[in-house]
Amino acid sequence: MNNNIKKSFRAGLLLAAGFVAISSCTETWDDHYNSISSLNYDGTTMQAIEENASDFAKVVKAYGYDRELASDNIYTVWAPANGTFNVSDYIDANGKMYTDSAEVVKQFIQNHIARYAISFNNSDQTVNLMNKKRAAMSADGKFSGVTMTKTNYSCKNGILHVVENAVPYNYNLFEMIAKQYKEDPTDGKDTMSLYQFLYDPKVNSDTLIENKSVSSGVDENGDKIWVDSFVMRNNTVLKNVDAKLYEEDSSFIAIIPTAKAWKERREAAEALLNFNPVEDTRSEGACDSLKRHYSNMFAMNDLYYNKNANEHWQDSLKSTIYSKWNWENNVYYSKTPKYMPDDKELNDILSKCGNATNCSNGDAYIVDEYPMSIYEQFFKKIKVKANSQTVDQTLDSKGNTAYTKNVKSTSNYSGTYVDYYYVYNEDSTDYSLVTKSVDYNFLDAAPSTTSSNISIAFKIPNTLSGEYDIFLVTCPIWLNQYRSDADITDERPYRFYTYIIERNTSGKEIGLYPASGTRLSNPDGSGNYFVTKGLQTGEDGSPIVNDTTYIGKYEFKHSYYGRNEEGVLLQLQSQVTSKLSNTYSREMLISSVILKPHDPSKGEVIIPGVSGDATEVKATENKRFIYSKKNN
Repeated sequence: MNNNIKKSFRAGLLLAAGFVAISSCTETWDDHYNSISSLNYDGTTMQAIEENASDFAKVVKAYGYDRELASDNIYTVWAPANGTFNVSDYIDANGKMYTDSAEVVKQFIQNHIARYAISFNNSDQTVNLMNKKRAAMSADGKFSGVTMTKTNYSCKNGILHVVENAVPYNYNLFEMIAKQYKEDPTDGKDTMSLYQFLYDPKVNSDTLIENKSVSSGVDENGDKIWVDSFVMRNNTVLKNVDAKLYEEDSSFIAIIPTAKAWKERREAAEALLNFNPVEDTRSEGACDSLKRHYSNMFAMNDLYYNKNANEHWQDSLKSTIYSKWNWENNVYYSKTPKYMPDDKELNDILSKCGNATNCSNGDAYIVDEYPMSIYEQFFKKIKVKANSQTVDQTLDSKGNTAYTKNVKSTSNYSGTYVDYYYVYNEDSTDYSLVTKSVDYNFLDAAPSTTSSNISIAFKIPNTLSGEYDIFLVTCPIWLNQYRSDADITDERPYRFYTYIIERNTSGKEIGLYPASGTRLSNPDGSGNYFVTKGLQTGEDGSPIVNDTTYIGKYEFKHSYYGRNEEGVLLQLQSQVTSKLSNTYSREMLISSVILKPHDPSKGEVIIPGVSGDATEVKATENKRFIYSKKNN
């Protein structure tokens, strides 16, 4: 036997030693699984196939499987009847196999064979096939839905059943990706497709575990012939996204884009991944390598959903990369959930995917267009909660903080504001109102002296080279001064400049792109400084705690995704002269910085009254602030 035949056996996994099938009441356990107590035919299972299903026998011989079916091992075979499949699809006119094809062994030959003697009886049975697929032999005389025309033809080493048609192979989701790729007519699919990415030998490899596998002799080269092989699959990409689509005992929903859809989404991702050229000075070709890696991963985001981890997947779907720490990401809805963020739109993605293809371990949706936008899939909102860890403390060449200056302390505070009126939701950037109590976490940036203007910079991670709408969320200064029931006396707002800074390097070596930060101006043209509202009120006069200030729109030239040691800073510089100290506060309570990708289809961001002069507001009743302090 040559190497081609040897390789054709290396498909599938080892059957569990404790395989269970429902046995006949008249048969003992040993009779049913280990020996044949009474024979219909005094010959081997292979000989019985040759006499009763000669077409199938020709294919079995061509691929070398006849040796095993003539051995002392016991097998059950469901052989397709003659004339029910095209023999020339598998062998040539001389009875030789066309190619070195483990696929034929796994998907055709082993799809009709199981270990042990399994007789047909009046009970429904589940069968584990040699290719590790599960099949049903039902009491009504069908095997995998195909009618059996001959049953219980017992031989020296097994049982033969004859079925009226070949049993269709039940692909798992990983195999369905390969099947779809083969049928895809798209030009260039061999260089850019989901299949090309996942089946790349660099990330997809199988390891044969010999001590768990069964061999049957050796070939002419002295290499073992593996009849029942235990193969450990290792696909690093799918493991990293917690989606082992090749495991038969799993249950997933998988969206499988065609090569056309994959290419379009990959190119959209690449446009947002223009890494800073400084990467190439460290390692030649680093920028292209990073772009290729992340664009592939972005295009694959949210394609897989574990049914076992989605208790109510008919209402909402959590993809396998879902994290409870950023719970609003990687979730798609068919119905309005109770806690959906105000700025997250409803999207029932499966309704856009057409009909599902049932696979052995889940449902496959093959799509020619992604059912989610890039803004849902990977170009997402970045929210940085202000705390001592997110304040940049980079030192310059003299050992002084480069971007955070004149700050006496950066203490974190947290509390719950309970108001019987409306309060603003800090996660919303469209001023939607919510009710009930709201928990707050903010950073108190206090100046080093009473006359100092603070400069404080926040690290913004994972920015892409795209356009963002930028928001600053602040808390009114009175929250720091009055921590229990009391009149509100300090209504001063904040007045500040805002800068965007890109850093090429980190640590004491400071490198900027551009050479200095870019100062942002008010979108309404009122000047290049911003003014918060201080103490805000709603239309009914109730206090509104958080103030969301729209800083404006900014397009980043470079991407710093995954480059946490460098990247983007948002710097705030308070601008309060001595004459304005009674009107504005130099001390700032900062809740968060939000970068929301600018979606042109949504139009420009319009938030009335987010900048300009402060409005005087009187104290209101029915306020209670439960306060706790934590210094980091």
